[in-house]
Amino acid sequence: MAPAAIEALQAAHAAARDLLGQGRVADALGIYRRMAFAAPDVAWIQVRLGAVLLLGDDGESALRHFQALTARHPNLEDAWQGLGKALYDQRRCAEAVDAFSHAATLTDTPARALYHRGMAHLLVICEQGYGDVFQFVRFLPSLHGMGGDVVFECPAELGEVLAPVLTGLDVVPLRGREAPDTAFDCYVSLASLPSALGIRLPDLPLAYLAPSDLALRPTEPEFRVGVCWAGKPSHPQDLQRSMDPECLAPLAAVPGVTLVSLRKDPSLRPPLPGLCSFLVEPPFKLVDFMATARSILALDLVITVDTSVAHLAGALGRPVWLLLSAAGEWRWLIGRTDSPWYPTMRIFRQSRLGDWTGPIADARAALGLADRACYVSRAMIPNTHGRTVRP
Repeated sequence: MAPAAIEALQAAHAAARDLLGQGRVADALGIYRRMAFAAPDVAWIQVRLGAVLLLGDDGESALRHFQALTARHPNLEDAWQGLGKALYDQRRCAEAVDAFSHAATLTDTPARALYHRGMAHLLVICEQGYGDVFQFVRFLPSLHGMGGDVVFECPAELGEVLAPVLTGLDVVPLRGREAPDTAFDCYVSLASLPSALGIRLPDLPLAYLAPSDLALRPTEPEFRVGVCWAGKPSHPQDLQRSMDPECLAPLAAVPGVTLVSLRKDPSLRPPLPGLCSFLVEPPFKLVDFMATARSILALDLVITVDTSVAHLAGALGRPVWLLLSAAGEWRWLIGRTDSPWYPTMRIFRQSRLGDWTGPIADARAALGLADRACYVSRAMIPNTHGRTVRP
């Protein structure tokens, strides 16, 4: 290929990456399609096209693309990596494992392929985000009860909201990838505690962050629903799990419902100008997770995408409806509308990757039919065994 053509392709690639950084997936996809047409035999361009297809709404096109690419380039590791991800997104997990396994045989450094294979085995995406901490911190009291001193590396910004389960622990600030600045005899990942303690789903502690003096919200004419439409943009699956806030408009149309924003930093996924006037400010300014928890406790229901707000509401024992991508995650299991992790949760799943119209329509119908009195009058109260009963 002529140097001028190579330079043009590199410039187009740089422009597409900038567009992706702005969340303009469709525009970036258009550039990569034109690049692939101009240079059909350049493998890295085909891989990038497939990667952007995976970020879009048409998972079946991404799957067909990588199937064709692995047929043309059977020894290209990145093609098999892409095929594995496309299969994973289509819930074809066994085939995804096979694709990642094959990718591992095509390189002298198979760590990436083996890591992705592990994710396919678990349907797991990441560990130790805020949501993971909220989900697994419930096991610390059980560990503490076994004797010995427990040192917990805690993100500093979560210390106050996690206080109900940190009693008696030596809490030290999380130092990123650095080792904790304290002596210890053994170390365990927070998400590994269920296995280490022999915990099974029927034994899960519930509503473990609910304060003992949890008050019922006074009955008001409107039914106040907290909504969160997006998670952290740096999350590798953010484009799949998040939505534009305008998608929530049908929920605001339900008579008697007021939508309250629980998005801590809406500027990261801002509403379009002039839209989303249906959103009102939360009861407390969302300066930290404790303020978010107080706001959740003051609302009747939370409707959120798969982010830390879902876990926090569930851990507080408040009613929460989860709007879930078709790709999902291991923790939400497959095909269920409930969650053993959070008994106050109801799940509304996409039937097609990237299409939020179905879950939103189902949530709107359920919101219109909901017995709102039970949401307003019930709180989750911890019992002496760490589990919960409804009053």
